[in-house]
Amino acid sequence: MQGAEHNRSRGSVFREIPEGQQITIYGGDATGPWFGSISRKIAMDTRQPVKARVTRQFDVSPHQVFNAWIDSRTAGKWLFAAGRAVCVEIDARARGWFYIVGRRSGAKVEYVGEYLEVVRPHRLVFALLAEKYSLNFERVTVMFDPRGIGCELSLTHETKAEFVQQVRCDWIKLLDRLAAMFRQIGRDAPGRIAS
Repeated sequence: MQGAEHNRSRGSVFREIPEGQQITIYGGDATGPWFGSISRKIAMDTRQPVKARVTRQFDVSPHQVFNAWIDSRTAGKWLFAAGRAVCVEIDARARGWFYIVGRRSGAKVEYVGEYLEVVRPHRLVFALLAEKYSLNFERVTVMFDPRGIGCELSLTHETKAEFVQQVRCDWIKLLDRLAAMFRQIGRDAPGRIAS
């Protein structure tokens, strides 16, 4: 398959599609991977993503902040679903995944991602899909740098230009919830979070 990368573990083929070109996907019959005949065209958006950046200081160690991203019980309190999580599953390793389902304005919202890099406690890189808001996986890089006894978190989310402001606002709200969670933990039991 010249010009294509074959991913055998998933049985799919990926290749670059020139901007503006359409591709046609055909499904098989009852003996193939899909039941019934499928034929549809998909327009690929090949514009370069824009980077939305957010930085936040925390009064706890990088290790504690890192763990808040990868521990399902802790992440369910602040990440995406913010305490309204219906399901939180995290397999925090390179090529691992996460699946978080929550409620937002009464509707079910699913967040799915694949970890591309997990470098404890310095860096997380993952591909994120929130199907209700986008049909594209977007790359998110989170850096955890020591600052005195605390941590500086730097987050970069690659998205479409028209979503940059909303993405920044959403991440600021999420990181505010994370900081509030650490303050609450500090009041309840100083220095207590899984590390």
